[in-house]
Amino acid sequence: MLSLAVFYFVFLGTEYLFDNRVALYTDPTGVVLAQSYILGVSALGFLAYSLIEKWKSKSGNPTAFKAAGFFLSVPVIAGYILLFAGDGYRVLLGSGCFLFLILGYLGSRIHYLAAQLLRGSRHPAKTVSVAYAVGLLFQFLNHNLLWGETVEGIFLAVSFVVLWVLTVGMEQSALPGYHRRQKAEDGETVSVKNAQEGVAAERISWKNPRLAGVALLVTVVLMTCIFATLDNAVTLAHAAGTMDIGQWPRLFLALSGLLAGVLFDLNNGRYRGLIMYAVTILSTICVLIIESGGSFLPGLLIFYVSAGFFVVFFTNGFIQLSYRMQDGRIWAGMGRAANNLGAVITGVASVSLLNGENHILTAVLALVLFVLISVALLWYYSCTQIVKAPEAMESREMSAGQSRLERFAKYFNLTEREQEVLQLLLLSDDGMQEIADSLFVSRAMLYRHIAALNEKTGTRSRIGLIQFYYNWEEDKK
Repeated sequence: MLSLAVFYFVFLGTEYLFDNRVALYTDPTGVVLAQSYILGVSALGFLAYSLIEKWKSKSGNPTAFKAAGFFLSVPVIAGYILLFAGDGYRVLLGSGCFLFLILGYLGSRIHYLAAQLLRGSRHPAKTVSVAYAVGLLFQFLNHNLLWGETVEGIFLAVSFVVLWVLTVGMEQSALPGYHRRQKAEDGETVSVKNAQEGVAAERISWKNPRLAGVALLVTVVLMTCIFATLDNAVTLAHAAGTMDIGQWPRLFLALSGLLAGVLFDLNNGRYRGLIMYAVTILSTICVLIIESGGSFLPGLLIFYVSAGFFVVFFTNGFIQLSYRMQDGRIWAGMGRAANNLGAVITGVASVSLLNGENHILTAVLALVLFVLISVALLWYYSCTQIVKAPEAMESREMSAGQSRLERFAKYFNLTEREQEVLQLLLLSDDGMQEIADSLFVSRAMLYRHIAALNEKTGTRSRIGLIQFYYNWEEDKK
């Protein structure tokens, strides 16, 4: 959580500092376009992490990469010096693009490492939301307690180095333990029961993970079109000097993120889709308020409330989706990459619409986007299902103080491990490899457990075992 919080602070703080510095050398429209450039470069950094890790594993010389990572902090600090002391639009844009390329790589790395530590968490959305809120609070304090952009820039540079050290520490401690759990077999210290509880805590199961990934990507990109337009409206007002976005309205963004974490984890995440649909309605209303010439402040507050929900939604969604993808490194941080890339695509068009006089066209496009987002959300959730918690299943099946599963296990003399495997088979619609990964055992070991279950129950397949369980009566074998 701390690493995610520091990342949000450094990323958002650097973006804010960049906007302020660039505003000295260009007009508000130029600031928005420059912001689009750095966000686009950061998206490349997010996607580059997986490729670099594959290259690192194939090179056979990890020491060289560690040395390169150690010396990388030097040009990064130089980039921050140029950002708060450089003179000229091109210098600032160049330093900004370099910094956000590295921040994109670091962001993808942190999201992947955090995903491994969050696997099995019963409150994944709350953890993400707290990290996001803490990062925003750090930014608020940095802007209000430190005097001058130079001091703010120095603090951001130091925080970047801290962030780098945190990721190195996580890689050395978190990932090795995670991979050991993945390879755990019978007789080792890892409890499959705990692993199974972790699967239930993930809350979401995907009927088709790849299709769900595409659907979520489309949903995030379309939502970004709305949020990027709102963000550009705020940036234009800030660059023109009519609104200082670094002050108290930022706290609404942190509070909305915290609220999103609480609501998204309610009832095993059952209401996430409905909540995001309501947020989309709010965001569309915000665009209509701004374009109709209404007060900017209500639109700003709606934007911050909605944006917090959006960030927690796509971050948590892609982290959980990464567990079911072949390359989890590229998917864990895909939400931020898709958001930044969508902001680039929307940048030029949204500025033209915001600066133009055709308010009716802007309103129509906002409503069309709302319809498309609604369809995309429906598509995404049609590819998902809520995982039933084991305790919920047992509460429905309790009879004479003992659950059906416990009575079944006792009747057929199942071991504790076999009972745990059977319980997950009953709860999950995933394939065999996904179930094996969830239990942190090999696929061959999972087949051996199922073979033992088939032998004891007189069945011949996984489907036959499940059907036999539901048709089983105690007085018959």
